[in-house]
Amino acid sequence: MTAHIIFFILVAFALLGDARIFLFIMNRVVFGDHRQERSPWTPLLYFVPPVLLFLTALFWPLHRWIRWFMERQFVENMTPDRVERVIGSVPAAKLGLFWLITSACIGVYWLVDRAYRNAHPEKVRGVREGPSTVVKLRKAHMPIALLRRLGAHNDVYDIEVTRNEVLIDDLPEAFDGYRVAFLTDTHVAGFVRREFYRAVVDQVNRFDPDLILLGGDFVTWRRHIPLMADVLLTDLKARDAVLAVLGNHDYWANGDEVKAAMSAKGVQFIINKSHVIRRNGAELPVVGIDEVYRGEPDVDAAFAGVKRGPRIGVTHHPDLIDQVDDRRIDLLVCGHTHGGQIRLPFFGPLIVPSKHEGRYAAGFHRVGEVLLYVSRGIGAIPPIRILCRPEVATFTLRRGSRNR
Repeated sequence: MTAHIIFFILVAFALLGDARIFLFIMNRVVFGDHRQERSPWTPLLYFVPPVLLFLTALFWPLHRWIRWFMERQFVENMTPDRVERVIGSVPAAKLGLFWLITSACIGVYWLVDRAYRNAHPEKVRGVREGPSTVVKLRKAHMPIALLRRLGAHNDVYDIEVTRNEVLIDDLPEAFDGYRVAFLTDTHVAGFVRREFYRAVVDQVNRFDPDLILLGGDFVTWRRHIPLMADVLLTDLKARDAVLAVLGNHDYWANGDEVKAAMSAKGVQFIINKSHVIRRNGAELPVVGIDEVYRGEPDVDAAFAGVKRGPRIGVTHHPDLIDQVDDRRIDLLVCGHTHGGQIRLPFFGPLIVPSKHEGRYAAGFHRVGEVLLYVSRGIGAIPPIRILCRPEVATFTLRRGSRNR
């Protein structure tokens, strides 16, 4: 009886391990880095699950072998070498035993890792995260609050406005209180309610930003480029500028057409270059860096001529953090991940198209001289968000110690 209980506990861990292996391949290999819209590794999505299912199915002959073995009267007289000979005589059971142990270890590691990370969230110096506001454009279709907190609700029309203060040691007084709004991954599409885009623009304008940064993936399909420029940019207002970079989906749709449609609405693109905001004789450079999938990121070109001192930046993909080296950026905003789009209690985001997987899925991260902020973005393809609301990110720059 004890052997059966142990076996089924190992099977439960092994199933978690199978899921983790599949997610690893999805995130790092299939979606981790590719220049074409369709990843060359896409066939793995169809090849890996049957392989995992086949290996998992071998647990059954292993279980039958355990039952047969435990029912034998001579089991107490079996020595380790005899057990090894018996296992070796059953190839399917032997392979099943190997996979059971391997995948169970992976499953246990995943559980321990998630438990540790949940108990020790990353503490980022130099930021103050204020209370956010949630704008709900439709009633919850699940009346039970507990089930909603467990994920039984599609958050796709629940806009969250996050409010953050960023402390910068040598920020000029002229920029103390400077307000930056950030939108990314809007994925404007015809099937999304127009009131959703109106609400997004209204929330940005209500913040009364000095600067608006746009992080790319404005559309998914080429046919929606004119719609995007109309519903997203017509009433968007900033005191100093609206600056943007492109995302991988914009390149795949048609990057030149996206830039032309947005430039006609007053958006300035800073792809691998900088733009300087000036106030009362003080300067604040804004660095824009191309995205890492389809673009040609050139960090040296983006920083060319940029003076030492406070800087903010915008890019599309958080994996760019690996190319920044030791350059200082007091706030680098990006998107691409959608925050995982579908999150589970305890496990967090599952699908995060990044070679770092969930490490930079959302929120603040201090990496060397860079304060990275990854927004959950606005859009969702497909239109499903579980425990991961669309986000309008807002920042207020403050003079103060970033070590606090």
